[in-house]
Amino acid sequence: MSENNERGSFMKGAAILTAAGLAARVMGFGYRVILTRIIGAEGMGLYQMAYPIYTVLLVVSRSGIPVALAKLIADKIAAEKNREAYKIFRVARKMSFLVGLVVSIIMALSAKPLINLLSLDPRSYYAVLAISPAIFVVSIMASYRGFFQGLQDMVPTAKSQILEQFIRMFTMIGLVVFLVPYGLDYAAAGASFGAVSGASAGLLILLYIYAKRKENIFSFLQGGHDSVDLSTNNVVKRIVSLGVPITLGALVMPLMSLVDLVFVPNRLQAAGYMVREATALYGMFAAVAMPLVNFPTIITVSLSASLVPSIAEAFTLGKYKLINYRTQTALRLTVLISLPAAVGLFLLAEPLTEIIFAEPGAAVPLRFVAWGVFFIALQQTSTGILNGIGKTSIPARNLMIGAVFNGIINYTLTAIPGIGIRGAALGTTIGFAIAAFLNLYFVKKETSFVINSKTMILKPLFSVLLMGGFVKIFYNLLKNLMTINNLSYAYQISTFTTVAAAALFYFVVLLLLREIKYQDLSVIPIFGVRLANLLKKLGFLNG
Repeated sequence: MSENNERGSFMKGAAILTAAGLAARVMGFGYRVILTRIIGAEGMGLYQMAYPIYTVLLVVSRSGIPVALAKLIADKIAAEKNREAYKIFRVARKMSFLVGLVVSIIMALSAKPLINLLSLDPRSYYAVLAISPAIFVVSIMASYRGFFQGLQDMVPTAKSQILEQFIRMFTMIGLVVFLVPYGLDYAAAGASFGAVSGASAGLLILLYIYAKRKENIFSFLQGGHDSVDLSTNNVVKRIVSLGVPITLGALVMPLMSLVDLVFVPNRLQAAGYMVREATALYGMFAAVAMPLVNFPTIITVSLSASLVPSIAEAFTLGKYKLINYRTQTALRLTVLISLPAAVGLFLLAEPLTEIIFAEPGAAVPLRFVAWGVFFIALQQTSTGILNGIGKTSIPARNLMIGAVFNGIINYTLTAIPGIGIRGAALGTTIGFAIAAFLNLYFVKKETSFVINSKTMILKPLFSVLLMGGFVKIFYNLLKNLMTINNLSYAYQISTFTTVAAAALFYFVVLLLLREIKYQDLSVIPIFGVRLANLLKKLGFLNG
């Protein structure tokens, strides 16, 4: 495979996952908007209380296995040890089944004690109970996703993501509408059960794809000339040695959410809020502000997933120049995408929260946590790079350090009446900033990666400053113009028109600064190649 094809394969994988992730996020955004309008911030607060418990236990059951699996299979395929790659998958699948089943049962049986221990709203019990079976299903699904990603085939994962979210969305909305007359606690439980139905659908399509391709998979993986020297115990040890640090790192993020869940409502009550007010404020932060912050990071999540097998392959083959290229490309795209997203959320916090969620009060925490988009994105991409070269313990440790700072800031500031929910948002932003910068230090140390300050700092900052000024001027002019003319939905139209115009303005600025590359556009599904060729013909791209 030529270097250009290798580069294209890496970017193509990321583009496929990004397209699927974007579709899934749009659907996820859609059901959150609908649910918030049906059950309000208080109901979303109850629904959201189940998730930190669920995600902590879910990480324990499955997070390390698919990433370790993708890396190990990519290593073996690169070394032409196809049979060993297949054995690794079979062992990992059994591990996922057993661990997922045990953890799912533990969550169901310990729902009430956990709620009491964490001093949560007792009404969240049914939501915690309803979501517990999803752990078992997601764990098995993760092993199949890791298998296909190890083969650097991102299509099965993409298909399962879309179907999972589609079924989840309809289940959640249907159950919430049916159960809301019986109380918010039952409605929140119905919303939580969507994770079970969605994961079941995602697993079924993966099993279907696997069965359909089984003959080709077997002929490829068993067609090598290598003998299987790996014992099951050795495979388990290797998966555990790689997977445990990854799990610990992945565990930090839901633990940060769990810290927020424990600290925020209680510390808000210490600041003078009643229980229902504290639950509603927590819902604004966790169920409105954070989904808006996490939405743009779908691209960096996809980059991270694609980076692990691609960098692992290059590392196994000793292609350090290719590692440097992939690192440079991933971090450059991370900065170019996440920085304007952070600025946009900061400047348009109030109209976005009001129009999308009908919760304008959520603009308060959103303005503080908006900058977390940039740091979360950097942390995710740099984690993928470090996991790809086998340094799985480094990002876990760095994220833990960030989580400690998040907890201290959260606990201290949220109880101050004049700060309140802003303290939780500020703690999240600073926690991820610390983790991101520590990761970047180790990426530079371990890969000899050299940061191009002109490409990765100066030009993006200049472009974002111009875009920020454009947003302020354009939004105010358009809103005033539409209001004067008494046009319907002036507020909504001016907001979303500004978002689209700002994105176009930023893209044009980057083109003029020669920061958009041919490869960046050509991997975009459907129209990417045509757009890249057109811009190259017009002289905006060098190729």
